[in-house]
Amino acid sequence: MLSTRGPVIAAVAVAGLFASCSSSSSERPRTTTANSRTTTTVALSYSAHVVGEVEVDSAYRQGLARVDGGWIFSVNDGLFRTDDALRRTADLVPAIPPEWKARGFNHIGDVDVAKGVLYAPLEQPDYERGQQAMLTYDASTLAYTGGVDVAQHENSFVTVDPATGVAYSMDRFGGDALVRYDVAHGWRPLAPLQMSTQVDRVQGADIRDGAVWLSTDDATDGVYRVDLATGKATQMTAQQAT
Repeated sequence: MLSTRGPVIAAVAVAGLFASCSSSSSERPRTTTANSRTTTTVALSYSAHVVGEVEVDSAYRQGLARVDGGWIFSVNDGLFRTDDALRRTADLVPAIPPEWKARGFNHIGDVDVAKGVLYAPLEQPDYERGQQAMLTYDASTLAYTGGVDVAQHENSFVTVDPATGVAYSMDRFGGDALVRYDVAHGWRPLAPLQMSTQVDRVQGADIRDGAVWLSTDDATDGVYRVDLATGKATQMTAQQAT
């Protein structure tokens, strides 16, 4: 998992720790009895630590997504693709199409890539209108392929589960729920994923291993794991690298 802060990318390793006599995908403690044998599974806990950092172009300050062989970075009105060595291989500046600019949209947030599609959250600054947008681009060429309006007040990030085609974002910069959309059916709104706790100032997200991983720019620059099945939100505890 990666987070950005200024012109530095930090690679973060996340470990799940549990004590049990048998493995389980559930986070909840469970005790079962079979053939006079009792098996107890203790709830998972998670920790994270930085395993490496690298400086990048100061222009890459908004968001990023992993692609085969490299990265895609976003800024307010630009998209950049690099290889694994962070050498730029493609760019699109400006990246916001004229028809969206004419409607007042001026800011791309944290992007995501799923199955060759680059998803970009697009904002206009009048948050109380309750209307933002999601744009799509070809992840290889960065060519614009379409966009839809969404009923959100703010739109700092979008992340898409490649297994289900469900997109996740937040209505505000913080909150206790993730809004969800069925991308294949015209970004049809789905029931929000209620989280077990409020998370403030969320600026980026990614999906992996059955969870949405949220990064914040609050006082802690925190990382949270939100279980896709239960909505349980767990803040990562910092550990020293070994």
